[in-house]
Amino acid sequence: MAFALKYFVVFLLLSMVSQGMCRCTFGDIQIGTVRTGKEISGQPEWKVTVTNTCKCLQKHVTLSCGGFAPVKPVEPWLLLPQGNRCLLIKGEALPAGASAEFSYAGEPYIFRLIGSTVDPSCNKSLL
Repeated sequence: MAFALKYFVVFLLLSMVSQGMCRCTFGDIQIGTVRTGKEISGQPEWKVTVTNTCKCLQKHVTLSCGGFAPVKPVEPWLLLPQGNRCLLIKGEALPAGASAEFSYAGEPYIFRLIGSTVDPSCNKSLL
């Protein structure tokens, strides 16, 4: 009985690890926002960190930004507005474990991930 239980637990753990490595999605992008403590033109400054927690690089990371109207604009190479969407780092790759950061001053805004493209060669190499 203990023998079978050990093998079941080992199988379960290996299944979870292999599935986690092969199923990168744009859901593996984490977005965090913190107040810096500075004020610009009477508005608080915010630092946004977008982190790729996937084992694969992701490109074309797109965030919601409809109604986003900062007093201190974000550099377009970091956050490029495209209607109600914003493209992070001009669509360039965000490597595994890497983060992109930008700051803005204004009302707090909740950025939501709209989409990204996972490097297809990475998922194939992990199978």
